[in-house]
Amino acid sequence: MMEAAMIIEAILGLPEGLEVRSVDGADEVLTLTVISTQQNPCCPLCGSSASRVHSHYRRHLTDMSCAGRRVRLILQVRKCFCDEKTCVRKIFTERLVPFIQPWARVTTGFFQAMEPIGLATSGRLGARLGDRLGMPASWMTILRRVMARSSASVNQVVELGIDDFSFRRGRTFGTILVDLQSHPVIDLLADRSVKTVSAWMRAHPEIRLVSRDRGGDYASATTAGAPQANQCADRFHVLKNLGEALEGGLARHLAAHRKSQAHKSRATPLSDVPAKQSPKEAELSQAKREERLARYQQVVSLRQQGFSQTAIASQVGIGHATVSRWLSSDRFPEQQPRPRKTALDPHLPFLRQRWEAGCHNIAQL
Repeated sequence: MMEAAMIIEAILGLPEGLEVRSVDGADEVLTLTVISTQQNPCCPLCGSSASRVHSHYRRHLTDMSCAGRRVRLILQVRKCFCDEKTCVRKIFTERLVPFIQPWARVTTGFFQAMEPIGLATSGRLGARLGDRLGMPASWMTILRRVMARSSASVNQVVELGIDDFSFRRGRTFGTILVDLQSHPVIDLLADRSVKTVSAWMRAHPEIRLVSRDRGGDYASATTAGAPQANQCADRFHVLKNLGEALEGGLARHLAAHRKSQAHKSRATPLSDVPAKQSPKEAELSQAKREERLARYQQVVSLRQQGFSQTAIASQVGIGHATVSRWLSSDRFPEQQPRPRKTALDPHLPFLRQRWEAGCHNIAQL
């Protein structure tokens, strides 16, 4: 039995001062009862060794898995009297650092194993992977482990990538900072506020380039904390900007193509642009017409497929009366321009009367 316990101690990497007393392998969980055998534990405040035991108590801990099985430690530790008269602590619990940190519910090895899992797979995927490896932990625990990791000191950051991430989707956000030259994550901030981000950037005056999203918070933080840096959109938002520009250009070309085809076939004439309408208003009006025409064609197509008017209205997102009016028409119903009212309208009858009476002088009228 003693030899088996020594083998288990060697496999699990238990430090000196801990001894395995019993092993239970039921329910796919390897449960070990471990006692502390270190002589004269030292007070954590004054460092003096103690010889008098006050009491014993148990700590339940989760350790690294062994052969794919969960390992649970039932650790029996002692509380001792501190006999140093100048020490403010009279009773203390013996420490087992670095194997176990004070008040921790997992061993240091388990804590360190969660860090690479969380960095490689994030929260929820890491929780599923840890469960398969015999080291169960919730996704929030894994994120806390990642946030608590000791980050390497950042000396020089010339090109900085910045973005937000979600602790709780749609509610709580943090900030992730990446060195764009060597690509490691260099820091994680607790929020994405302008004050926090700008304070971090002020500590790094060597920044020359900041790659960010299109939001205003990071733009303001960069302007306040790193005014010497050039700001640019990250790769995702560059592609997003390109896509939006292409959509606008293709929509204008499609509108021009349909207009030319309509004039050639004389089937669906486009409404004339009012003479006083600006080019921007004309473009907006044409875009609205193209959107309305696309909905009309979708309504006709769904009707040909056998959908009811109620189902068509729900799917297209328009009113039932509009669907009924469009289906009753044999072609696309163009919207007639609304007549414009001017300050001259109330005086038109008098002006018409004067014109018919022979007064054709515009200045006099």
